[in-house]
Amino acid sequence: MSTTERDAELIYAITHQGEVPEPPEWWRGAVYYEVYVHSFKDTTGSGMGDIPGVTQKLDYLRDLGIDGIWLSPFYASPQTDNGYDVSDFRAVHPPFGTLGDVQELIDAAHARGLKIMFDQILGHTSEEHPWFEESRSSRDNPKADWYVWADPAPDGGPPNNWISSFGGRAWRWEPRRAQFVYRPFLESQPALNLFNPDVLDEMCDNLRFWLDMGVDGFRIDAIQCLGFDRELRSNPPARSRENPSVGGGANNPFKQQIHLFDRDVPEAIPILHRIRAVADEYTPQRVLIGELADVDSSRLAPKYTVDQDRLHAVYDFDLINRADTMEEWTGMIDIRSRLLVPGLSMNVFTNHDSERSVSALMPKACEAGRERDAAKLLLFLQCTLAGGTILFQGEELGLEQPELDFDEIKDPWAKALWPDFTGRDGVRCPLPWESGAKNCGFSESDAPWHEVPEAYCEKSVDIQEADPDSVLHFVRRLLRWRRDVPILRTAPETILTDTPLEAIVFEREKGGTSIFCAANFGLDSAEVTLPRSCLKPQFANGDFTLDKDRLTLAPLSCVALA
Repeated sequence: MSTTERDAELIYAITHQGEVPEPPEWWRGAVYYEVYVHSFKDTTGSGMGDIPGVTQKLDYLRDLGIDGIWLSPFYASPQTDNGYDVSDFRAVHPPFGTLGDVQELIDAAHARGLKIMFDQILGHTSEEHPWFEESRSSRDNPKADWYVWADPAPDGGPPNNWISSFGGRAWRWEPRRAQFVYRPFLESQPALNLFNPDVLDEMCDNLRFWLDMGVDGFRIDAIQCLGFDRELRSNPPARSRENPSVGGGANNPFKQQIHLFDRDVPEAIPILHRIRAVADEYTPQRVLIGELADVDSSRLAPKYTVDQDRLHAVYDFDLINRADTMEEWTGMIDIRSRLLVPGLSMNVFTNHDSERSVSALMPKACEAGRERDAAKLLLFLQCTLAGGTILFQGEELGLEQPELDFDEIKDPWAKALWPDFTGRDGVRCPLPWESGAKNCGFSESDAPWHEVPEAYCEKSVDIQEADPDSVLHFVRRLLRWRRDVPILRTAPETILTDTPLEAIVFEREKGGTSIFCAANFGLDSAEVTLPRSCLKPQFANGDFTLDKDRLTLAPLSCVALA
């Protein structure tokens, strides 16, 4: 696809945003909580979290004030990539529980008014999946074309220069077929050929399997990887490795290329049409939220949600990866406010693939011993910006990123790129439920799958329950207030640019109703002149003074005015 064609597609997407109707769907502007099953709650003593552990803690989740839960993969898997390498899409990984446990969780969540969404990996499987075992066996078996196979180049090497997101060649030689197989992530994760209608039909049936059980929708993994250039053209080299959209550290080989032909290809859009049609077969409405990474996500996101036959919403990593300074961060928020449709985009400050937000985004505040205020400030911003919100487990406790030694690392991505990239283990450490209990209440096992950091026990749920000024109680107040302010779910935002460098101020306005949100991320006071006076505080944390149109914010404080 030429640059002109790509730009035309983007222009179409952006100019058609206003045509999206605005019925009061439950998912628009909703707050979701990502449960990382491995690390949430172990009820069996296996050392690994499980589905009954999620069910056990549903009252805790409901009391936060969230709208729904997104569950990380729990499917049968050899666990080389913590469940994102699936060997059976319709079975539960035994340590996590059973299909009966999953049904009980769905029913219990619904009984509490919570929606529940499952993770779906459409683009690849584990190499231990029976489909791949058959596909790799020969070139003429019934599933020979279910994965992405290619003949060697004339020199005997891979067919092109594509690089895995985790570093290294994206092609692996398979002697049984005398061909290369494409694997965009780990070597053990071969890419499915979703252009094969039989494969897409099977994946759609997998979605129906869980939808028939009552799940409310899916988070679709890595939507930028659902297709590929059928001519298998090589990617051009990048001008530099400074690609902020890509994780894995500054020296990740993936950053050496412009990924024109292995990411975000236009031929993938019909795949989205098919899976949206499956979701639309069900009532009440089922929802599809896509993960968009490794690309210029904020600019590209609209085309994935622009029409009623694509995804309902997307989230990306631009607010995590693309802002090293407050000026860059404010600029990225401004760009997103102009490009993304409120309600169709999601605000993510951390998830299972990144660092804890308070450590990554507020290091100076943490160094000054103000990590609690910093955590509250980030949560306020995340929940008041236009769009929905996805909170990763433990953010409601203000957990910081633990420092881990190499021998504590389990993440294969980190092992490949260490020490430049320390990986995803830190954010995936188990939740601390009870300060004085074994493994802080996560598990009774003598060998949990990952240790609970000592610092986490000081911020455990039981300690924060007893402290009315804790981050946990702040989140409950924040989400309770947010639910009572309808424009925070769907209204667009306008960023005020004439503000101090360390302050972010924006207006949410719709139908003649507006609210101003202001946050001071600095360690000094910040003074802001608002566009109007006679405003009254609606929600706040920290000290501030308001004199007509002049607002003074104490360090690390925030306020909403209307």
